[in-house]
Parts: sequence; structure tokens; C-alpha cells
Amino acid sequence: MKIVITESQYRILMENIEIIDNILDKMGKIGYENLENDEKNLLNRYSEWLNSGKKGDFMDEITPKNDDFGAKVGEEYTTNLRDGSEFSFMFDYSDILEDENLYHGSVKWHGEEWFGVIVTDKRGDLKEIDFVLDQDLESYDIDDEFAGYDEENEKRLQDEMDKKDLAQVKYFFMEEVIPHLMG
Repeated sequence: MKIVITESQYRILMENIEIIDNILDKMGKIGYENLENDEKNLLNRYSEWLNSGKKGDFMDEITPKNDDFGAKVGEEYTTNLRDGSEFSFMFDYSDILEDENLYHGSVKWHGEEWFGVIVTDKRGDLKEIDFVLDQDLESYDIDDEFAGYDEENEKRLQDEMDKKDLAQVKYFFMEEVIPHLMG
């Protein structure tokens, strides 16, 4: 297959090649029909964007807009774990980075409050959770070289839960919380 593009289209293509190049490499190995639907859609949108003659970076076209996150601040998501305990997450704010999304908030579980983050890739797949017990978060003077954060004595939610509860919590984040925050 031969594709003919103009010099200006080539310059635009080179500016935005990294994300598309990864998909094209994958397509070369497994074929177009075996790509994920979001990869096919991205290629189609990229082709339309190229043909439209728009200026700027294509990444601006595919980066989610953060405008609706403000409306979600303070929203609480709750589930019951297998031991009958209630587990809730309250959304505070997000950081949408180039290769991952960070959803900051607090968790209430067994009468304690934990602060931390849910980390996803750009597709919304859970990469990591990291929550620290509220009482372990102490303020300190950053100008005092002897003051500091004592990481060794902190309690992390993911270390305090048994494997089955942790798996249930991760499932809860993947199925209920993350889709709503990304939606």
C-alpha cells in the first residue's frame, strides 16, 4: 500500500508520531483487524485530523478535558466488603498526565481515614493504589533539615488489607469509581 501526503502533512505527522507510531508498529505485527477498538478509533481520528489541516499537536485532540472533574469533587463511592465492612472513596482532585491519570482522594474503612491516590493508564486500567493512614500524615517544617516524613512508620491501606479484600477494593475502583471519574 502506498500513501501520498503533502509536505505540510508530513511535518504535522512528524510532530505527533510517537503515539501513532506505537499503534502502527503493533498493527504491523498483528494486523489492523486485531487492534483494540480504541486504537482503531485513534488511528481514524488521527487520519481525519491530518486531512483536516488543523495546526498544533494531535495530543491536544485526544487528551481528556479536565473541566468536568471540578463537578465531581466531593463525590463519594461506597461498597461493602466481604467481611461486611463499609469501604468508601471520596474524590478530591485529579492530575491528568501524559501517560497516566492520578485520582486523589480519601478512603474510609474500619473507622479510619486514609489519604492517597488511584493511578490509571490513559485507557483507565488500574495501575496502582496508594493510601496512607491519616494519623501518619504529619506536617513538618521543610526548612528544618532534621524534620521529615517517617516512611518506615506509616500504615498503608494496601498493606493492612488481606488479599481478598484488596482484590475486591481494586475491582470496586476499576468497575465503579474509575469509569465514573473518566466519563
